[in-house]
Amino acid sequence: MLKAIQNFFQQRGSADTAKKRLGVVLMHDRLDISPQLMEAIKNDIIDVLSRYMEIDRGTIKVDFEKGKDYTALISNVHIKRVYRNAAAM
Repeated sequence: MLKAIQNFFQQRGSADTAKKRLGVVLMHDRLDISPQLMEAIKNDIIDVLSRYMEIDRGTIKVDFEKGKDYTALISNVHIKRVYRNAAAM
């Protein structure tokens, strides 16, 4: 049990981080997504979410995740509060 907990909290080495970053770069190349298009996608996500909630615009991250049979768009956004009705905006 202790070993499982230690493995969970174990920090990943720089090789693992570099491998993950390289995978993201390769995926962007294969999908042919320019930095400008990624920024446009990010801005669109911000615009839509801002209609329904207050978000921390400085923390949004948009990326792609490659699975065996799929590519997924992953967005990480810090939400400050949710608007309960449209009039609150």
